[in-house]
Amino acid sequence: MRRSAPTLALFLTLAGLAGLSGLTACTAPDTEPPPAPGGLTAQAGSATSVHVMWEAAADRAGVTRYQVFEGGRLVRELPAEKTMVDITGLAPQTGYSFTVRAQDAAGNLSGAGPAALVTTPAAKAED
Repeated sequence: MRRSAPTLALFLTLAGLAGLSGLTACTAPDTEPPPAPGGLTAQAGSATSVHVMWEAAADRAGVTRYQVFEGGRLVRELPAEKTMVDITGLAPQTGYSFTVRAQDAAGNLSGAGPAALVTTPAAKAED
């Protein structure tokens, strides 16, 4: 059976489109934020520093970074590979409240989980 040129062209066009359909997937954009990082702890390292640690958050778009807040103020941003940080330059004998938020590859930012509270000790007297 012989096909006419327009029929053959249409057939080739449809065949080509069918072959390409597997290459481009149409998905809805990720608008869901990742969950807040869990297991947040803060421990005084000295009179002027605190060690803040948390568990990695998981997200379908992939977590790309963490934001560490003290009293609602952003104090550090870290790549997703980091789940701990030392915050320095703090005042002795002072209470601090730390929270951490996760950001995914789509730019969605998690809420903050429960705060970790810590008080720095008094500065040691010099001899």
